[in-house]
Amino acid sequence: MKLTERFNPFRADADPLSAYLADFRIEVDYFTHWPQQDFKTLQNLVSTRIKLVLQTQGRADLTAQNEHFLLAPGSVMFIPPYCVYSASTFDHVDSYEIFFNLHPYAREHGFLQQFGFTRILHFPQILTPADTAALMSCYEDVRACRPGCYAQLRALLHLLLIRLIRLQNTPALPAENSSREQYVISRLFEYLEAHLNQPVHVDQLCAALHVSQSHLYRCSRHVMNCSTQQLVIRYKLRHAQMLLKNPELSISDVAAAIGYDLFYFSTQFKKAFLVSPSQYRKNLLYCLQHA
Repeated sequence: MKLTERFNPFRADADPLSAYLADFRIEVDYFTHWPQQDFKTLQNLVSTRIKLVLQTQGRADLTAQNEHFLLAPGSVMFIPPYCVYSASTFDHVDSYEIFFNLHPYAREHGFLQQFGFTRILHFPQILTPADTAALMSCYEDVRACRPGCYAQLRALLHLLLIRLIRLQNTPALPAENSSREQYVISRLFEYLEAHLNQPVHVDQLCAALHVSQSHLYRCSRHVMNCSTQQLVIRYKLRHAQMLLKNPELSISDVAAAIGYDLFYFSTQFKKAFLVSPSQYRKNLLYCLQHA
């Protein structure tokens, strides 16, 4: 018997879910750890990123859109972008949080729709002691900037996502094809990236992409679940969030960097995140210093 024949029973072939996930790249922005968060209340939280809350100890309440969730040790919360929620902690709460996006970004909403992740979901008793140990080890490696720590974090996140997807028990994956609508939105993002520090209007986008306003609106609504104008604003505000991490940039500098005047930037930012840019920066720097 040939060696290849002897190993045939042990072949590891790519299944449909693995093939689907291989088309995505996870980009993690923040990995935080909150130990001993006793009796605290956080109101109207919102993010442009997907967020996983992984609770390893204690109890907490989370409220969103008239839904109430009780988190206990082992709980995992999946929070999609632009969901507003509030949280309260009780005694001896210890949790980790991972903020990330999926790329290509034009397909992120399709991913969330495919697996039923378009609203806040609670997965109780998911984390095992081994998961907690892996989270602790990964967090320590990231904080110490050990070689390979980012790849380690993405691998851990991949495993968690696969576990949540299996629990969702979603229908079979559709046949993969790169739709025309996704292609248009990908080109839209390329245009926004190249003109980030300039005002961008929908008619400019249509001219640059050689499509009508109605077609561009349909593409935006189908691929990203928002209007074209909302898509432009969200894209620019995501970049503004990253720029606000730099304390040397004034709020006016950040506004100019994304092509907005200060008043319009502040108005749109508060409308999206329920806090002013300066308060967001203050909260962000506090989190980065104490995570």
